[in-house]
Amino acid sequence: MKTEDTRTLIERYYKALTSADISTIKECLAEDIVWQLPRSVANGEGFAVQTDSEGRVSGEQVLLELGGDTVKNAFDISKPFALDVRHMIVEGNKAVVQQRITATARATGRPYDNQYCWIYTCNDGVIVHMEEYTDSLGADLSMNPNR
Repeated sequence: MKTEDTRTLIERYYKALTSADISTIKECLAEDIVWQLPRSVANGEGFAVQTDSEGRVSGEQVLLELGGDTVKNAFDISKPFALDVRHMIVEGNKAVVQQRITATARATGRPYDNQYCWIYTCNDGVIVHMEEYTDSLGADLSMNPNR
């Protein structure tokens, strides 16, 4: 994909993500998409996303997670939630997005404030792979009631 097409796709995806527009999120994702999370969160206690043993979520499960399950399971949605895109770098079919999420952890009531870096690979007008980097220890300290 061309850089401008990738940028348009990622911007459309983030607009849909922040407004919980499930149909547009689905349009932005390949049917066989792979979401690679940090291995330290692979089905870890206190984390909302269910992964395989390598920290991956694939296909339809990605849509379910991004379409609201993760947000509803991880955060108290009756309290303020913010996703702030800080930087976006796009070249060809790759995009890197730095973002910050602030919210209240559902399981603990503790404040959640975490930085993320996402690397997206896009082909044929859809996102085919996304890799997440975040402070998994910070997330665990906020979300895990046993901490």
